[in-house]
Amino acid sequence: MNTGAMESKMTGQAKQSEETRIMQKWRTLLAALWLGCSLPMTAFAQNAIQSITSSQQAGTDVLRIELKEPLAAVPTGFAVQTPPRIAVDLPGIGNDLGRNAIDINQGNLRSVNVAQAGERTRLVLMLRQPANYVARLDGKALVLVLGSGEELVKNLAAATAPTPPAAKTVAAEAQAAPAVTPFAPSQNAQSLDLRDIDFRRGQDGAGRVLVTLPSTQVGVDIRQQGKGLVVEFQRTQLPEALRRRLDVTDFGTPVLSVSSFQSGDNVRMVVEPSGDWEHSAYQTDNQFVLEVRKVKVDPNKLTRGPGFQGEKLSLNFQNIEVRALLQVIADFTNF
Repeated sequence: MNTGAMESKMTGQAKQSEETRIMQKWRTLLAALWLGCSLPMTAFAQNAIQSITSSQQAGTDVLRIELKEPLAAVPTGFAVQTPPRIAVDLPGIGNDLGRNAIDINQGNLRSVNVAQAGERTRLVLMLRQPANYVARLDGKALVLVLGSGEELVKNLAAATAPTPPAAKTVAAEAQAAPAVTPFAPSQNAQSLDLRDIDFRRGQDGAGRVLVTLPSTQVGVDIRQQGKGLVVEFQRTQLPEALRRRLDVTDFGTPVLSVSSFQSGDNVRMVVEPSGDWEHSAYQTDNQFVLEVRKVKVDPNKLTRGPGFQGEKLSLNFQNIEVRALLQVIADFTNF
């Protein structure tokens, strides 16, 4: 074999060796990509539940969920009255507890179940009796405060009070308060005193909460919290004579009580209804009116079935995904 032929053969072997190395690199890269796609989402989860502890404060049950990283927003949840439960969904959160059930057996809280489904972890609080709840962020922790209507009202200001700035992260500071529905923007530069708070029964049996505002520039926000309504009057002060709880059960409306108190620079009003209800709000000049009425059912649309057997399931929720609602029904019926 001459020298030219040997050089040509060596060059061909070098090219073949280089092509082999390139193919091996591609196989390695494809294998890594396939492995990454086949791993569960929890393997890549940056955030996860570290611990769950409970305590009792002033007649309320307080559940503290410690996480690796702070949440970007207060998670959504809903209450089930029969059987009494509270469910809170944590999207993109894993479970580092090493177990799926935590026995509490303290106050109204029996236990907490931690269930993972895809990219979501659901906390299901097993209760002894139906209860309201308030959720807030405290650094890397999610805090849930449970209690009956009056107890929860007394602790609502403390439960939703923001953490001092030194103990906050930027994400928690921006999203510490639950999402609200603005009714009217705030235009008053100085804090003003509310003039009056009254309650009346409407002609259709609705409960009407009438608030006399100091001016038409006061901002108002409304949100549903647990089983009640929370109304915030921005940049306002509540005189001592109006800081009270109105027991309005004798009026025979869906509203049981109306409680008003000072919360920072705002006046917070908590309306506790009962049964199936809906609400509407309007403002005429400087009078704000909140109406809560029973949900009317058309008897012509009712059908008589073969008969009901088993436990009844009662749900109370807002802005819930259909898939999450179906999951609750599936968990309850074991279907």
